[in-house]
Amino acid sequence: MRRFLVTLVSTGMLLALTLMPAAAAAPGEPAMVMVMKHLCDESIQSEADFMELEAKAATNEETPMGVPSLGATAETVLVCPVVVQTGDTQTPDAIGAGEADFDFTVTDSAGTTQTLTTDTTFSGDNGFDTPVEDFACESDIAYDADRSGTIDEDVCLDFSSYAFADVLEGPVTVYETTAPEGTRFGTVRLTPPELSDDAAIGLSFDASGQITFDSSADGDEMVMLHVYNFVGEASMPSTAMERPEQNASLPLTLFAFGTLIAAAAAVVAVRRIKA
Repeated sequence: MRRFLVTLVSTGMLLALTLMPAAAAAPGEPAMVMVMKHLCDESIQSEADFMELEAKAATNEETPMGVPSLGATAETVLVCPVVVQTGDTQTPDAIGAGEADFDFTVTDSAGTTQTLTTDTTFSGDNGFDTPVEDFACESDIAYDADRSGTIDEDVCLDFSSYAFADVLEGPVTVYETTAPEGTRFGTVRLTPPELSDDAAIGLSFDASGQITFDSSADGDEMVMLHVYNFVGEASMPSTAMERPEQNASLPLTLFAFGTLIAAAAAVVAVRRIKA
């Protein structure tokens, strides 16, 4: 069960859990920060381009109930696939960006700094008895990611990530110290998606690759941070980047979609357990 829970976090399918009221965790408790690295193709050069990509989910005929929340993640992973560090292996046959050299540091509320290359665990082996499968297929998320007109079992997306354990909750700073060659820091999202716009979590970032947020505002002691890199050299100043105002109706839409995701999660659980 713990193995499956981590898989759901990495694929962004914990939306159903956000329907349950949860008090913010007290600062100073140990938590986990997970970082998923994405490389966007040349079509994405700005925050506006990225938001337009997310919005494409609403036009997909196979979007469940016409709700774009989970589909937005799938759309971004198609254009901005997940990349892993050199030497790590992605899910065979799943859509991914391969290997590259990059690095992150995470500094928690006590000032303790961890480095991705030395202090993290790759999602393919999170220290559990059974390795975690970090991928999701169209049939798992009920979304026609490649817009073929059918929801397929063999069209899968890689969701490999890196886990920083024992990060004390409270103000957290994540810094992309090394970006893959030929790319620059682009944008950031959290899953569940609504966390990105939660004023309590205070997500902010700048063009230098510095990301800050308050992890104690999320009550599940685990934060998944998606970091997207754009192709080319930086063309913006290293100042705080503000995202354009989101659709105010999206939180209500996510609430309505929660029950559907819960059902989908149950189906995936049975499938993974049987496997």
